[in-house]
Amino acid sequence: MAHEVIKRVGRRAYRYQVESYRDRTTHKVRSRWTYLGVADAAAGSLGPGEPRAPRREASATREGLIDAFERLAERLPYAAVTAGAVAREAGLAHGTFYRHFKDKRAVFVAALDRVRAEFDREKPSFDAPCGTLAEERARVRAWVEALLLKPGEHPGVLHAFFEALENDEELRAERGARRNERVAAFGAYLKGLAETGIIAVVSADGLAAALLALVDAVFRAAVVERVTVDPLLAAGAVDVFDRAIFQVCAPDGSVASATVLPTGAANAMRVASAGGSTTPSLPDSKVQ
Repeated sequence: MAHEVIKRVGRRAYRYQVESYRDRTTHKVRSRWTYLGVADAAAGSLGPGEPRAPRREASATREGLIDAFERLAERLPYAAVTAGAVAREAGLAHGTFYRHFKDKRAVFVAALDRVRAEFDREKPSFDAPCGTLAEERARVRAWVEALLLKPGEHPGVLHAFFEALENDEELRAERGARRNERVAAFGAYLKGLAETGIIAVVSADGLAAALLALVDAVFRAAVVERVTVDPLLAAGAVDVFDRAIFQVCAPDGSVASATVLPTGAANAMRVASAGGSTTPSLPDSKVQ
């Protein structure tokens, strides 16, 4: 359901469309604000005796600028987004932008941090004690499915992330560090499963790197093409995780012949099981 509201800033009024929707992951009702433009003259000016609207809190103004950047990034390439455009989209004066952010990159990083924080809140903890085989399979499948839903929730910010990577060395270094942390954490989880006898694996870190590279490739393709992940492809990725972790390796470390993986995934699993390089051959793309 959508409705239109008018927000006053100083002596000016701006029109927004407010749409309610239910978050697919948290199932909470959220609001999406879309800037429609300056209100007409009658609504846009205050009379001589009419009180000004209360000044917005600094944190609310800052969040409004981040929201505006995200909306613009959904419509424009990252290079085309400017500080002035973000201010106009938020219904604020140009100078207000610089009271909260140094430049365009600063508001982009703030938007990216917000998305990353959402990822971190929703991902399952792999530090908890291992459960039964059925419980661990369900946990891994739910995690992969949740990851593959993300490209459709913040398409503008995520697309801007990949555009910015081309020229931003600091961003690339940060991505590499986060990737290494993910591989280490998932590898430690796989080692824990092996220690309890739930699975058998020769190189937990290698398997973790190969599987995360698969998710990265699917995720990046969806973001770059500005589409949601194809359900069939998502189901295939989830199945590869399930087979690779819980069904591929026999107790003696050999590959079970009853399980058939796609050629690329099978090759990655063989390299990992042989203790070869853990460097993914597919491009890394997650922003977690």
